[in-house]
Amino acid sequence: MWQLRRASTIDGRLILDQLGISVGLLVSQIVNFLLLMVVLRLVLYGPVMRMLDQRKERIAMSMKDAERVSASAQEAELEKAQLIEAARREAQEIRAQASRDAERIAQEVRTRADEDATEIRMKAHEDAQRQVAAALADANKDIAELAILATEQVLGRELADRTEQERFVEEFLTNFSEGSAS
Repeated sequence: MWQLRRASTIDGRLILDQLGISVGLLVSQIVNFLLLMVVLRLVLYGPVMRMLDQRKERIAMSMKDAERVSASAQEAELEKAQLIEAARREAQEIRAQASRDAERIAQEVRTRADEDATEIRMKAHEDAQRQVAAALADANKDIAELAILATEQVLGRELADRTEQERFVEEFLTNFSEGSAS
C-alpha cells in the first residue's frame, strides 16, 4: 500500500512535473495568495465595506430627511390653505360687519336728520308764532295810537289822560282779539 501511495504520489509529481508546475512553488503561491487575501481583507476590504456602510447610512438618512421635508412641505401647504381659508372667512366677516356698521350709521344719520328737521320745523314754527305775536303787538300798539289820534281829531283837542286812554284801547283790543280768536 505504501508503494501504491508512493506510486500515486510519484505519478502525481510526474503529472505536475509534466505540466511544468513545481510543488514548492505551488505551495508558496498558495501561501502568498492566502496572505494577500488576509492583508487585503484587513487593509482594503474592511475600510471599503465601512465606507460603503457609511454611505448606505447617509443615503438612508437622506431618504428619511427627504421624506420629512416632503411631509413638512405637505403640512405647510395644508397650513397655508387653512390660513388662506381663515383669512377669506375673516375678510367676509369684516365685509359683513362693515355693511352692518354702514347700515347702522346710515340709519343713525337718517334718524338724526329727521330729528334735526323736526327741530328746525318746530323752531321755525315758534319763530313764526313769535313774529306773528310781535306783529300783532305792534299792530295793536299802532291801532291804539291811531285810535287815540282819531279820537283827538274828532274831538279837536288833546285828551287829558293819555295813559288812561291807552289802557282802555289795549283792553278793547285784547277783548276784541280774544273774541275773534274764539
